Amino acid sequence: MNKPNNTGKKALGSALAILVLAAMLALTTWAALLAMAKTEKNTFLTGTVAIELNGGKTIFSGADLANIEPGHAAVREFTVKNTGTVDVYYRLYLENITGDLADSLVFSIYEGDKNAAQTGTPLYTGAAADFVADGSPFVDGKTLAPGETRTLTAVVKMGEGSGNAFQGDTVGFDLTAQCVQARNNPDKEFN
Repeated sequence: MNKPNNTGKKALGSALAILVLAAMLALTTWAALLAMAKTEKNTFLTGTVAIELNGGKTIFSGADLANIEPGHAAVREFTVKNTGTVDVYYRLYLENITGDLADSLVFSIYEGDKNAAQTGTPLYTGAAADFVADGSPFVDGKTLAPGETRTLTAVVKMGEGSGNAFQGDTVGFDLTAQCVQARNNPDKEFN
């Protein structure tokens, strides 16, 4: 009962299997290299998003609203300029509101110079308490192109029904502008 020696056959079979696997690996590697695409000279440019509010000058000073009376308004013309390199959307809102007089003030924004406030329709009207970033800020529906300047007019009016309760009250606030890139932002998200 002698068993034939299969060691040589097994070694030859293993060597052939290794050669076949190596050849398959070489072919798939070669195929993968041939399937790769190559592009030359990819250039990516980033843009800047920046605006300037009224050339950095104050729009309303403390004296503008110091003696305001019910039914009267302070009217100020100002500009928003895109100093960046891409189209932007911008919004305006109040920050750092102080004083009880703010409770009786209504803000309106008009496109154009002071005459627009007398003849035009406001783009925005809201109470000071609502005219904040997390409330109802004014968001311009139009884009502002690089280098473009938009003239707007702000009207701050003391409500007709504001009685003597507001006599001697004060108000302070910062009118703030913020911008975001317009491209790929159809919902004008400012997050």
